[in-house]
Amino acid sequence: MAEPWRNIDVEKLISYSDDLVKGPRDFNNLSHSLQQKLALSSSCDSDLDDVRSSLQDYQKKVDTCKQKIEEARSETAADADLDLLQRELEEELEKEHLLKEEFR
Repeated sequence: MAEPWRNIDVEKLISYSDDLVKGPRDFNNLSHSLQQKLALSSSCDSDLDDVRSSLQDYQKKVDTCKQKIEEARSETAADADLDLLQRELEEELEKEHLLKEEFR
């Protein structure tokens, strides 16, 4: 089965294109539209680059915050361990003091 677009007569195709673009004014309009499209595309590319850069900056900030959170958690755990050891030391010192009192 032949594809429909292959059955189009070239003369008809040229006639259709002539109907779409009638004279220099239409050509100028098409050229102007193409220039606007290129300018818009360039502007969009620039905006996209800016957004990507901002996203990378924010990702770095998020990663830095996550690292600080982990550091704070490890410090908190270390502080809790130190508090536990301090309490155990105080209990042992109290026991020692009580034993010394008993021997007297």
